[in-house]
Amino acid sequence: MAQTLGLGYRFNVGVSPTTQKNRFNMRDADVVTIVMVGATSTANLTLNECNAATGGTEQALAVITTYWTQASATAPTAWTKVTQAAASTVPGINGGLTVFEVSAVSMSDGFRYLDCTHANATMVFILNALDVRRSPESLVSAVL
Repeated sequence: MAQTLGLGYRFNVGVSPTTQKNRFNMRDADVVTIVMVGATSTANLTLNECNAATGGTEQALAVITTYWTQASATAPTAWTKVTQAAASTVPGINGGLTVFEVSAVSMSDGFRYLDCTHANATMVFILNALDVRRSPESLVSAVL
């Protein structure tokens, strides 16, 4: 029996270093898990939806109601669940991790790209529940 890999079949991955603000196309994914890592402050991450791969309109996407944190990436403990009123921001954890998920159906009509900004953290986008599955070598970059 052939082994099915996760990359390309279950998920795709991309990264948005610090203030680079890469956009991720949600066209072929149902959900994205966003991991904020490397924050050196507690400044907020801001989640935006966009209607084009570059340029176009960008607006805050206030749908984050739950996120999880780990106080230290080097000495991990159990995840801490945090709930909030729907917002487009979550705080960074100095030296730790912050994770939240966004459903593609929560985006406004005509908007299919997501990006995040943070002063000093890197965001890892894990696009889940892919509608089109392919081998990793045939997988289009998640960054558009």
